[in-house]
Amino acid sequence: TCLTHRKITSNGRAILSDLINCTTLCLRFRFRFWQWGKWIEVRVDDRLPTRGDRPAHLHCAQPDIFWAALLEKAYAKLYGGYSFLKYGTVGRALQDLTGAVVQSVPPSGPLLGGAVPRSTLLIAISGVEKETKRRRSGLLTEHPYCVTGLARVRANSTDSVTHGSGSSAGDTSLIRLRSPWIGGEWGGVWCGAWSERSWEWNALNERDRELLSSRSSNDCEFWMSVNEFLTRFVVIWLAHIGPDDWALEPGLHTRAPWRAALAVRQWRAGFNAGGPHRFIETTATNPQFRIRVPPGHPSKAHVVVAVAQKYECYRSRNYEDEEIGFTIYEVPPGMQRVTPQYVSEQMPLDFAPLSNLREIATFFALPAGDFVVMPHAAQHREGRFLLRIFADQHTDVWEVNEENLVIHNIAADFCDERTIDARILYKLRTRYPHEIDATQLQAILKAHGGTNRGFRGLGGINCGPSLELCRGMLALRDPALGGRLSIEHVPALIGLMRFWKAAFRRCGPSSSGTATLSRGIWASKVSSYCLRGLLWAGGATASNKVLEALVSRFTRNRQITLEGYLLSMARLHLAHERYHSLDAKAKASPLSLEEMILMTIYS
Repeated sequence: TCLTHRKITSNGRAILSDLINCTTLCLRFRFRFWQWGKWIEVRVDDRLPTRGDRPAHLHCAQPDIFWAALLEKAYAKLYGGYSFLKYGTVGRALQDLTGAVVQSVPPSGPLLGGAVPRSTLLIAISGVEKETKRRRSGLLTEHPYCVTGLARVRANSTDSVTHGSGSSAGDTSLIRLRSPWIGGEWGGVWCGAWSERSWEWNALNERDRELLSSRSSNDCEFWMSVNEFLTRFVVIWLAHIGPDDWALEPGLHTRAPWRAALAVRQWRAGFNAGGPHRFIETTATNPQFRIRVPPGHPSKAHVVVAVAQKYECYRSRNYEDEEIGFTIYEVPPGMQRVTPQYVSEQMPLDFAPLSNLREIATFFALPAGDFVVMPHAAQHREGRFLLRIFADQHTDVWEVNEENLVIHNIAADFCDERTIDARILYKLRTRYPHEIDATQLQAILKAHGGTNRGFRGLGGINCGPSLELCRGMLALRDPALGGRLSIEHVPALIGLMRFWKAAFRRCGPSSSGTATLSRGIWASKVSSYCLRGLLWAGGATASNKVLEALVSRFTRNRQITLEGYLLSMARLHLAHERYHSLDAKAKASPLSLEEMILMTIYS
């Protein structure tokens, strides 16, 4: 009823698109339903199940109108059969038919004033009274009613009827509803105060009655006071229509559209599956999305945040396997990303607790400032999710992400001749050829790791850098790609490795890793959730996509060793050097720095 009132059935993407294809034998109908961020087309024929000479399931009162029965048939096909429809809910049906962000809330006056003026459909569910199918007031019990408008009646005023939900002394706020039934025994039309036969209605002057009647364009629409509405209805379903669907529906153009941001992401264990805010050390690794409400607006910004997990429509139950939620923090304007330290010091502005629902949505009224939304599942739980944020037009929304940078070119410092120990270089020249390969570099590090002061702490006889790491370090000083390294570059590479190892030692093995006495720092392990901080300590930053690739490539069991960290830093530096060494003609190609880094990581 709500959807047909908004004329979505006539030309909208939500229900009917290219309705009828005629053939010589039968009619075929195409319906579109929204499933996890996209519209799915379902085709059905014109054959309907019957009981006697009438349709067996949903049907219209007029015997020659079949759109409702055909819609139900397509919807049943989407879910696997008519028997599965009994497990559905009002919210799920609204989302499947409209693609909206749907949430259920208890009735309240401020909520009505914030949602009605926007492109949001409101469905109110009436309560139960004394186990009767219909109250004396005319309302049907446990039935949906569409909220179609608000008005305010002012006492003792020439212009006594205005649009809106605000009120002052002597004013009466009214709400307009539409019954799901048109005429008949179960009309479901309100017969109490402010109905067309009530004394409150008759007490209005003729001009006011005509104005209110003109707004009630349908026979099954009626007015009632907001206070009466709040006592007789138990829940309101809000369906926030996105801007794309709003543009296709002329019936919604009288309402203000939302500004939407949509992102399909995934939680990966060891990377961004940090869990709820009670996990202080890891929750800051969850995906972060920034909401900025600029100052200068008299009222608060209305924002809707919705997180949906990946689901399948062929289900026989209302609940999903996984639990999802989100947390929202208010942050200073200069803070780029929420950190573990900030989480430990500040309480979240609000949060949606973990629930095994298909989608969790919350309506906020935010003041001017910066806010960060962090969707999350259970800690270390992997899965895909869809985040949708609807906000007022003056609100900005974006994903928090870092650039791929080498903040300080530390490698260049270690190539300076002033930092090279002449005695070390002399010993290397007397024992090794002018150019060495990766195997010889590994032998140098292991042979001199425990005895030479210049190489102290890099390795030993039974531990130290692997051959793969030595190949990665060699590539940093092999622009000709010959697989060999000049002996003069060895002390610089050793100094660079020592710097990275010191950064690794500062950031975690003492607190979040374990080390053995036999293998020392090379056997230490740090939580892979700390990799972003490790990169920063080593003089580099990485985007979310690159960081995810590093976690996938160089970590194991949600932990990263010193070997993996050194490989990560070597690959990042190599990708930056290769990209910036390209000539102008090569840079004209569509290859980006991020793509270069990703190819280098998996090489």
